[in-house]
Amino acid sequence: MAHIFHPTDQGPGSGPAFAHALRIATRMRAELTLMHVTGHRAPVDVVWPEVGEELVRWGLLERADDVAGLHALGVTVHRVVGQGDPIDACVTHLAATPTDLIVLATHQKEDRIGWVQDRVAEPLARESGRPTLFVPHDRPGFVDADTGIIRLHHVLVPVTTDPDPWPALQEAARLVGHLCEWPVRISLLHVGDGPQEPARLPQAPGVEWHTLHRPGEVVDTIVAAAETLKADLVVMRTKGHDGFLDVLRGNTTEQVLRRVKCPVLGVM
Repeated sequence: MAHIFHPTDQGPGSGPAFAHALRIATRMRAELTLMHVTGHRAPVDVVWPEVGEELVRWGLLERADDVAGLHALGVTVHRVVGQGDPIDACVTHLAATPTDLIVLATHQKEDRIGWVQDRVAEPLARESGRPTLFVPHDRPGFVDADTGIIRLHHVLVPVTTDPDPWPALQEAARLVGHLCEWPVRISLLHVGDGPQEPARLPQAPGVEWHTLHRPGEVVDTIVAAAETLKADLVVMRTKGHDGFLDVLRGNTTEQVLRRVKCPVLGVM
């Protein structure tokens, strides 16, 4: 994972998503692009997240201005200012810049998902076709923003035959493999009738695979399982127009995003 993209409006609740983007970048020695779209305001209004201060707080740098230390971590930070429509600015940037992971804040309690406004997150995820990590704005997620400590021990992956769960399984295993130096349980949840486990699983040292079968309504069952298992992350596969945050159609991923208490990694 070489390039992480984190659009932010630096509004209330943006901290957890920024912490996840930065910590993942340090673990994967990746480039991190921060984008702030100012609308029609002048770029001078932009207030950037304090990357150096965050890394000092986490004990990864001695000084906030330690450029050599930042390079030693293998992290390169780019700051991009866009003006006008947030969707257009971000999609244009993504079209020109290879991106392996998008990290976005979600605002669940206000029935508003995404950053800036609820119609931003879905087009970004759909247009880029890249894995997108949605981090609840009012919960710590699996990265402690104060210490940088990663607490990722249990991942839930709902599986079905359509769409093929293989890309979601690959991304779950890849993320765990890069972030964790301890055993991680990945629970594969099948809701309803039919095959109860995928035909193949990724090779992932340190991963303990488990299979669960639950009856019931899909969204309710996924949310209940995430709560019961105390999942640190839910990884979901979507396809086509049944994609991310299609509020009018009320798709499964969007409904799960509104209700679970942990980050969700969406994979197309």
